[in-house]
Amino acid sequence: MTVQPLPVVTWVATGWDDPRVVRLRHLMDAEVGPRYARPDGGPRYHPPGPSASEVAVTWLALGGDEPAATASLRRLAVDGEPVRWEVKRVFVDPAHRRRGLAAEALRRVEQSARDLGVSRLVLQTGNLQPEAVALYERAGWEPVPVYPPYDAVVHSRCYGRDL
Repeated sequence: MTVQPLPVVTWVATGWDDPRVVRLRHLMDAEVGPRYARPDGGPRYHPPGPSASEVAVTWLALGGDEPAATASLRRLAVDGEPVRWEVKRVFVDPAHRRRGLAAEALRRVEQSARDLGVSRLVLQTGNLQPEAVALYERAGWEPVPVYPPYDAVVHSRCYGRDL
């Protein structure tokens, strides 16, 4: 049996609504969503996701022509709260894992934020996503208090990082 090598990965800056990015977000929802399912089967609360106008850049890794990984930089404005710059939706397609793509996606979002003059980033994940927690902590992110709009989300865990 011969093993086919994985295709070379190329990175492109794109938008939140890019269909390849949307596809990866759907894969993420299908993988992570069941971890947070309510025992009674009822709907769980989660704040609305970013709009395309809130997202400064979305990085997309392509393995050949296939979407492999993504992460976005969002300008988060919540009524009565200071504006925050936030990392959103870091995800790697299972077929492309164990290649450092999540860490690279995070680095690219951080550099995009620096290029915009942003001095601090935040992000929200869940405590039922140990892979994400490990990634952020390895990359030097530190726990911060849960911030709006995630303060009403059960299992929220937030991180911050000075750039």
